[in-house]
Amino acid sequence: MRKFFITALSILLVFLIASAAYIYVLLDQIEDNSLADSSDSSDSSTPPGKLTPEDLGISEEAPKASETGVTNILLFGLDSRAKNSVSRSDTIMIATIDKKNQAIKLTSLMRDMYVPIPGRKNNRINTAYIFGGPALAIKTVNTNFDLDIRYYVTVDFFGLEKIIDQVGGVTIDVKEKEIPYINSCIKELNGLNKDTKPVALLTESGLQTLNGRQAVAYARVRKVGNADFERTERQRRVLAELFKKVKTINPLKLPGLVTTMLPYVETNLPKTEILSLGISVLGFKNKDIIQYRLPVDGTFTSKRIDGMAVLVPDLEKNKTLLHDFIYGDGVNNDDTGSESVAAQQ
Repeated sequence: MRKFFITALSILLVFLIASAAYIYVLLDQIEDNSLADSSDSSDSSTPPGKLTPEDLGISEEAPKASETGVTNILLFGLDSRAKNSVSRSDTIMIATIDKKNQAIKLTSLMRDMYVPIPGRKNNRINTAYIFGGPALAIKTVNTNFDLDIRYYVTVDFFGLEKIIDQVGGVTIDVKEKEIPYINSCIKELNGLNKDTKPVALLTESGLQTLNGRQAVAYARVRKVGNADFERTERQRRVLAELFKKVKTINPLKLPGLVTTMLPYVETNLPKTEILSLGISVLGFKNKDIIQYRLPVDGTFTSKRIDGMAVLVPDLEKNKTLLHDFIYGDGVNNDDTGSESVAAQQ
């Protein structure tokens, strides 16, 4: 009997090692970006892929991952109407892997925040991506909020749809008033995806499973409720539900999921870092994603500048609150009234 168990454990170990090795090989399919800043890369003396902390706007005072146990990754969702087109980052989030508190945190950065863009004048934060790609976008977030972000992940509408479909959709409680706007977005996406079968429109409200295209349409709605503030809630909700579905997938199906996801993802995360963070997250006791949003209520002013409707934040206040959220236990005890403080799905 003992020999049987030893043999069984040996086979399981070999299987796990083989699966990890296979996934490691699959990660080669990720579209890697050297993080050359396209806004000024033509005359840069820094070799591609060798950007220094200074190039990324990381100050000496910024909390370091090696000291805090916290890794921050910028997530960009591109508002592209055509595949592989250059676009503004319609969605900007900071994904925080907090090994100290064994928690995943997700912070939305409102796209209309009016902030200094390094090397350029003040503008909406989402313009940094189109001005200088992920490198300038990272530098913009680091310099304004004193962070130590070195990695990013970018996906567009088309890729997010495929990823959600691969896990069997996401469960969302759809409000009656959201349906017309969701269906309008579905119609637009059906028109953009001419090489696929049109997706059905929503016919009723309530808790239901949305497929990839329906979920993307839901996440894009901003003309109902509290405008773009509520849209960021929807975006985080979709990601939180997607994460829940991924956690329930049979390990034998993970290579298939990875294979589907990789062609649609652009990142500079090393393969070893992806595997390391993935293993850490799977072992976290806190299985919910803790959420936040910047600018926090009461720390910004709505203005019109150069014809643009923008949110002008108190950067010092927002930086302090963000640091408390990211590097604390994820529960912010301020009284700013932000709708997403430590909101667990």
